[in-house]
Amino acid sequence: MTWKAGTLGTGWLAMSAWVWAQVPVPSPVTPNGAVSSVVPLTPNGPKPFVWPRTFKEELCDTFVGRPRDFVEPPLGFSLAENFGVMKAKADPHRFMLYRSDFLPGTALLSPSGATRFNLMASRLPGWPGPVVIEWSPDEPGLAEARRAAVVAALQKAGLPVIPERVIIGPSIYPGTLGADAANYYNVMITRDAAAPAAYPPTPISSSGFGFGGTP
Repeated sequence: MTWKAGTLGTGWLAMSAWVWAQVPVPSPVTPNGAVSSVVPLTPNGPKPFVWPRTFKEELCDTFVGRPRDFVEPPLGFSLAENFGVMKAKADPHRFMLYRSDFLPGTALLSPSGATRFNLMASRLPGWPGPVVIEWSPDEPGLAEARRAAVVAALQKAGLPVIPERVIIGPSIYPGTLGADAANYYNVMITRDAAAPAAYPPTPISSSGFGFGGTP
């Protein structure tokens, strides 16, 4: 037992000497090859304590990401962008006069066409694009007469519109064939007839609470 204790004590002393022994530092050499007598000191002292990584930090670095690395748009940015796309798609329709906006075979605006023309004229200062008059291939010269009438009406209203800004072109909504329109009309009539039964004016609750048995 005494031999074992002595051996254990000797081992601890050797380990302590190995732990605390300083690694020999080689003598520095000057640029001319001579050995310098000045031995640099190695930095001794406690090392700065590094906190262990938390689960949150590990999760941010490997999966979620750090919020400061992401540029977050201001509140309402996505909604305004969506509305901007819808407005941009509707603007070509707002600044186009269709054949249905004129009286048949004339350059005079219909009542609905006059309403659309007044609304278009009020929005024209904020619209950088052209004003389009729907063409009429089956009636040569009619679209040009309607274009001249629209230019004169805009200039008479005090809007500085050059004639080259009012152009003639096809409709951006060509519509459908007559046979398809008849089918769509029948579907619309069928849905309108079935709507009162499917959606009664008085709400009906379909939820019930039963506890078993017959009332």
